[in-house]
Amino acid sequence: MSRFIIVLFLTFLSQEIFCIETSDPAIGHQDDSPEDYSKGLLYGKNMFIPYLIHYNFPSLSAKSGKKFDFQYHTSIYYIQDVQYLEHTDNGIRSYDKTFVVRDYEGCVGEIGFSYHFFDELQLGVDLRLISYYGGFLDETIETFHNIFGFPTGRREFFLQNQIYINIPNDNGIRLFLDAPSVAFGDIDLWGKWTFFENSSISLAALGAFKLPSGRLETLSGSNYPDIGLGILSDIKPYWFFTVYAQAGIVLPLNFQSYPMFNGLIGLEMHPWQFLSLNVQMNIKTSPISNNIGWSWNSAYGTNYKLYSMPQTNILAGFIIKFKDFKWQFYFEEDAITNQGTDITFNIMFSHSLSLQGFQQSTPPTTSQSFTAQPSP
Repeated sequence: MSRFIIVLFLTFLSQEIFCIETSDPAIGHQDDSPEDYSKGLLYGKNMFIPYLIHYNFPSLSAKSGKKFDFQYHTSIYYIQDVQYLEHTDNGIRSYDKTFVVRDYEGCVGEIGFSYHFFDELQLGVDLRLISYYGGFLDETIETFHNIFGFPTGRREFFLQNQIYINIPNDNGIRLFLDAPSVAFGDIDLWGKWTFFENSSISLAALGAFKLPSGRLETLSGSNYPDIGLGILSDIKPYWFFTVYAQAGIVLPLNFQSYPMFNGLIGLEMHPWQFLSLNVQMNIKTSPISNNIGWSWNSAYGTNYKLYSMPQTNILAGFIIKFKDFKWQFYFEEDAITNQGTDITFNIMFSHSLSLQGFQQSTPPTTSQSFTAQPSP
């Protein structure tokens, strides 16, 4: 009896996972292709300060959507960031600002909207409220690093829960903040056109324009617009596995920041209708440079200019979907070249709904045909 129950359960589970559907009810032909459970990439903006004030690609899927579909999302980012150049080991914590590059916590609230004017054309807008403050988790995060033997970044020599940002650069851009701040960020406008799609591959072009609603004085914007152009691709080699690849360029119109390459490689496992597991690597070149030497790999004693290395952020997280509702969570860190925040956490809620019912429809027309009958 127990074996029968197990076999019955496995049969039911396989039907739920593979979702074998009837493509033609009249014929009863079965489609062996399971339903596509891919949920797209982990959606988020890079929160590293030199990149935050510029446009960067928002991790969009290249797949087309449904005409008249409207989507909105709300998102919260928690940022913990610190980088000190030197320290004075006098047995007590001190705070010599001469050696501080970044020391703060941050919280960013984001809201975004998008709309499919056609299946292939999607337009969107993202807005953010950006805050910097001294923090309250420095002690917790330092203890976490000590327990697991992770590099502390010289935290133990500096006072905790402080805010001070001073990023020197050769571009003449003042990246400085020494007090808590709350400010509106830049507004990102973007459009995506899916120009090729079949069951295995989707290709799309992306165009974006950043409105300078943020301010450089509060490190919430660059005071200038940006233009972004790129190409997106989704490749599904197997039914529960999708590979994402993106590449593009961002052109800051202040002519002080350097043009930035934006690249992405993502892997999604989606064998379940309600859950996907995602890992992504964001590769970006820096908009600034300077002459401060920094040993990023003590094993080889190699020195590079600070911010001259490309960013290689790793994002790991999951997406939960129920009907038209979706939740995501991820953490982000650059442990390879250290060109990112110390840690970023993101949680997002999104909802899709069709506005097709709100479109004005024309009443159906009734046509009649008459056949002339011969006279008796």
